Amino acid sequence: MATGRDMRGRAAKPGRVAGTGTRNTPPRRRTGPLHWFLFDSACAAASTTLMWCAPVVPLPGLARGAAFVVAALAIPLALLLVPGFLLRRVKHRRTPRTAVAALVVALPAAVVLAVLTREAGEERALEKRGRWAEAVVVDVENGRSDTCTLRTRDGRAISPPMTQDCDADLDEPGDRLRVLYDPEGAAGPLTDEITRVDLDPGAYATGVGGLAALTVVAGTYGCARLSRATA
Repeated sequence: MATGRDMRGRAAKPGRVAGTGTRNTPPRRRTGPLHWFLFDSACAAASTTLMWCAPVVPLPGLARGAAFVVAALAIPLALLLVPGFLLRRVKHRRTPRTAVAALVVALPAAVVLAVLTREAGEERALEKRGRWAEAVVVDVENGRSDTCTLRTRDGRAISPPMTQDCDADLDEPGDRLRVLYDPEGAAGPLTDEITRVDLDPGAYATGVGGLAALTVVAGTYGCARLSRATA
């Protein structure tokens, strides 16, 4: 195979145009909207899967905590950091405000998606394997959200602590409550004064689906717009 030669008759180095000293590099391929759509869809799917399976399967305690960190923190940050990492070496022009606004929308949407999916998963876990028990309030913590520590009448601890139906102004240590709890400890207990809890995990479908769609659409638009502006 013939190679180019410079003015002194020597073979030119591969990757350089003879006589110019410049590299003959192929043009950089731009990441298109389809790539970003697949990336954001994978992030949304991973978040909902982790948050649903954590209480429903259920995953072990440490794994549930790690799943929440990944779904509510790592994945939303990835929606911002991955496009920034891939585009870091591209010559930047003025960043479009619409791209920034879209990514700002995608970030909280992904966080709320993880939280709402976890709530749906916990209701499904209680619907699937929940048990009724007469519980005694052991401790009430009044913080950013009221938390009641419970145990059954025979002394068995109910885990995790109750947050959804706990009211520090009404509940106090020694109070007796009838609760539906998860013996696996993956879903928070619920109370019901009429001896019945109307569990409906399907009621979350619209919210979860809407947030997933918003995350994907906003993330795809923001990344694709940024990609075009920096190409």
